[in-house]
Amino acid sequence: MKNRCFHILVMALLVACVGCSPKAKQTIEPSQVIVTSYPSSIGEAGVAVYLPEGYTTSEKDYPVLYLLHGSGDDETGWLTKGQAKSILDSLIASNLCQQMIVVMPNGYLEQTGKYYTPESRLWMESTFEENFSQLIAWTEAHFRTINDKQHRAIAGLSMGGFHTMHTAALLNQSFDYVGIFSALYVPHTKQPHSERIIEMSALALSDKPAYQQTEALLAQQFANPPQLYWIACGVEDFLYEDNVIYRQYLDEKQYPYEYHESAGGHSWQNWMDYLTIFAQKIFTNN
Repeated sequence: MKNRCFHILVMALLVACVGCSPKAKQTIEPSQVIVTSYPSSIGEAGVAVYLPEGYTTSEKDYPVLYLLHGSGDDETGWLTKGQAKSILDSLIASNLCQQMIVVMPNGYLEQTGKYYTPESRLWMESTFEENFSQLIAWTEAHFRTINDKQHRAIAGLSMGGFHTMHTAALLNQSFDYVGIFSALYVPHTKQPHSERIIEMSALALSDKPAYQQTEALLAQQFANPPQLYWIACGVEDFLYEDNVIYRQYLDEKQYPYEYHESAGGHSWQNWMDYLTIFAQKIFTNN
């Protein structure tokens, strides 16, 4: 009987010791990028999706940043040239920005997989903006997202800044954070100030509702303004004057925005810096 009690006591102590032993260090799954396609009204379109660390092993839902590339790039431009994955990984690991999903679509919806050519200028015919709600629907159906204005952001550089401006205005209650980096602005009430802008204005001001009705759409957008409307441009950027004109227009209308001015021109160094700053400003009230 004593021996039996002794064995029971030993077993109990062993179990207790196991329970007190240091827990194995949990491994957090690293971030990942998925390059795939989504269905638009004119066919499959390319898209890259950044998922933050721990996404596949967690059950939480995430805010979404839609990040748009510039002329000559595709859905991988922000990853291969702009180091978006490294930037976000570093910010998230340092607790400098919220965990988020980042969706990077191909901006050439009429010529997916092709590069911009001066002859086509198909990125200014509004198909991208008019199909953007389909991209949002696809994203929210395939990933764990928080599906409201407060948890959506959109930003883009150059051509992508143009798309950002017009998409955010067209879907004017869909995004609470808007980032416009070194964007082309086609004036709607003033004469363009260069031959290049005049040529582009003829396209953008033809019969496209997303462009022709920009003033009315902006009025709707700023009737219930986004938490952040952030504009950034370098002083040596060849689109600097466009950004001056656009900010003058916003000032005249008393539409609230933040402006960041940097050294340098139309460059990836600036756009990576802008992404770093913008990412820290979004979803902060969530």
